[in-house]
Amino acid sequence: MSAETELAAALLPAFRADFAEREATARQLAELFLDAVAAALPLTRHAPADAALAELEALAQQTDVYAWDGAPGWDEVLARGLLPRDPLPPGPPVLDGLGARAERTQQRGELKRRAHAAAGELIALTREAARSGSPAAAVASHACLLRLVGLSAAAPLLLLGEDPAAGLPPEARPRELLRDLDERGDTFALAQEEWLALLLARNPAAAASPAFRTFYAGLSQTLRVAMQLRRFRDQAREGLLAADGEALLGAVGSWQPVRWSALRAGVPSTWMEALCPPAPADEAPLARLGRECDAALDLFSCLWLAQDLPLASFAALAALFTARCASVAALWEERGGGANAR
Repeated sequence: MSAETELAAALLPAFRADFAEREATARQLAELFLDAVAAALPLTRHAPADAALAELEALAQQTDVYAWDGAPGWDEVLARGLLPRDPLPPGPPVLDGLGARAERTQQRGELKRRAHAAAGELIALTREAARSGSPAAAVASHACLLRLVGLSAAAPLLLLGEDPAAGLPPEARPRELLRDLDERGDTFALAQEEWLALLLARNPAAAASPAFRTFYAGLSQTLRVAMQLRRFRDQAREGLLAADGEALLGAVGSWQPVRWSALRAGVPSTWMEALCPPAPADEAPLARLGRECDAALDLFSCLWLAQDLPLASFAALAALFTARCASVAALWEERGGGANAR
């Protein structure tokens, strides 16, 4: 029996007996967890982090679990596939506090420390999922992997050489973004072509770069994500957990920086200080969920209203946005997100 088949059989008890795709989903999840553990193992041995983080980042597309001939998306699995589960204690944030220290070497060291810790946690949680076959262990393992993907997406900002054109981080403009969301309503998600035209008109360097259009093709669906982040935030402020996380999980699952790697570069330490400050002390889970949604919307406002940004800065903002989405999605599913969506 292969390791994948063995793990799939161990995970099967986590799923409802009437979930038609339970066996296909167990196989897909087993494949994902085994790939993630293999990528994470070098981090637990304190091997050079760069290659392991790149491999973990490449797993972003698999986090959705979807397969056209088998498993539905992870949002569907959370909603109708898993047995009932209690809320889990929230795991650590992905970005909060990465900029607590001013030196770039210290920020890089903190990111690697978090990656090492998350890698060890992923391996322990996957073992627990295989041992117990519980839905809680499966969710905890998936949430931990989302955080590793988020850290991996942010890692090049501190591991690569700084872009000399980066300058100071762009100023967030959430009020203008929220005004546009209010004015456009549900049609906001349909503004991709208008957004691209504005970006190209405002930024001659982007207009002249074929790689930018490839980058934008992967970014355009974030309009839907911004709308969902606002709903998540508003409901968290009311003491509620949003039901449907499909767009949010899709923001992580659609992350494909290998297609436009030429745009990636490091950022100055001031970026991390401004965009990844420490979290408030003793923050309740829903308060943290709402605040992280706000932080993600701030990042998206920089992209939505971008003007004269260097191309590497677009890529850096998108990486931080993806990492924030991964952090929000992980916390959301740990607290029971999706379980009452159907």
